[in-house]
Amino acid sequence: MDSFDSYLLRRAYDKVAKHGDRLAKADPLIDWEKFRPIVSGMYRNGSERGGRPNTDEVVMVKLLVLQQWIGCSLER
Repeated sequence: MDSFDSYLLRRAYDKVAKHGDRLAKADPLIDWEKFRPIVSGMYRNGSERGGRPNTDEVVMVKLLVLQQWIGCSLER
């Protein structure tokens, strides 16, 4: 059984998918793995104290690109 959250996310995605998923079309055009060695040196937590694992480096690059594409920034 799906959770209520996953149901809401799936329903929201279905609404967006009706308009076409341009981001999904861009994904195979970019070799995202080439960014991993560039970003990994800046974005690695080698602490022995534990804690929450880092988000994957490629996912972080994709988020930054998406942020620029849609004009979403955290500038104050």
